[in-house]
Amino acid sequence: MEEITPPWMDKRGKNSSIITPFSSGGPDDKISLVLVPLIASAGVTVSKVLEPLTSFGQLGRDSSPNLVDKNDLLFKIKSIPGFHTSLSQKEIINQLYKVKGVLFTPPAPITSFLKKIFIQNSSKSKQDLCDFFASLFSIDILVCGANGAVCDIKIGEGAIIKNQQEAQILVRSIRKICNQMNINTSFLLTAMNQPPGQAVGNSLEIIEVLEILKGRGPLDALKLTLELGSEMLLLAKKASSMQEAKKILKEKILKREALSKLKDIIKAQKGDPLVIENYSLLPQAEERTKIFSKKKGFIHQLKMKRMSALCLKLGMLHNKKAGSTDFGAGLLIFKKIGDPVEKGDVLAEVHFNNKSDRFWINKEFQEIFVISDRSPDFQPLIIERIRE
Repeated sequence: MEEITPPWMDKRGKNSSIITPFSSGGPDDKISLVLVPLIASAGVTVSKVLEPLTSFGQLGRDSSPNLVDKNDLLFKIKSIPGFHTSLSQKEIINQLYKVKGVLFTPPAPITSFLKKIFIQNSSKSKQDLCDFFASLFSIDILVCGANGAVCDIKIGEGAIIKNQQEAQILVRSIRKICNQMNINTSFLLTAMNQPPGQAVGNSLEIIEVLEILKGRGPLDALKLTLELGSEMLLLAKKASSMQEAKKILKEKILKREALSKLKDIIKAQKGDPLVIENYSLLPQAEERTKIFSKKKGFIHQLKMKRMSALCLKLGMLHNKKAGSTDFGAGLLIFKKIGDPVEKGDVLAEVHFNNKSDRFWINKEFQEIFVISDRSPDFQPLIIERIRE
């Protein structure tokens, strides 16, 4: 592990609190981009590495396609004009201590070491893959230079972990590794049967991040933000209870201090801070089409695998084979699981750039939504909370 111990974990780092938010992934992980400035605005140093797995080519894709294709924070943040993520070690250290928040891609020596882990992983048994993912996730946390991590372990069709039992096994493995590295951890097991918020796609998710930081974001995304953020404040000993932590975070949002912190991070990393108030500076799709409900009922299910495949087909997720990413393409979901719908209601809006895609978009995105006569059983967003 010494080979990948980042230099910003010096004596100052070890004696102070550096916290990282971590997610096991899904087709939509904008929440980490909210948490970095929000928690930094509360006086906690926050470090977040942006998807080291994306640099491993076909090797990484074969080992963990869900992680590589569906949880690409790097390409979301690249929607911000000029935003620079390839930082030197000195730049990372300076930003951690001056701004208290940094979003970066891992330096070359660390990436080289991680490739060795992929090469060594030849077994595909369920337990071995669980241990493999646990090692990668733990290294992701270590690369951040963190001595505390709050982990959002996604469960469901849209995640690599399919049930609560698998998630608990993964948590135990991650905790064991992190304990050996003196990293304190807290875990939330959360439902991934639908994306949090409304937006899927690069620039649309950045807009939603900004809306959450302005106190105007979707309630489910705000709830998840406050739950994970409160755990981060507790780990950093900036609050003594969940109630106190949530109060602090709500104040940071209402007073726009979290938004101001994001502006500081964008400026420090050479991005254009004007995007905060002028969304037209972000990539925009030229075409839009609405997806309408064909019958009355309740949204019973969102087919997450199908959604991910269509998002990849449309170019809104990073497609290594195509060699490009459409930063303006995206999906806005207006009806979520449990919502009542009437025939003709707008279920979603798809943003795209190729006019010829309109026909298949209207047909195939319709298939994502499963509408039934009865309301589905309630499933909580937070399935389980696991602390030290």
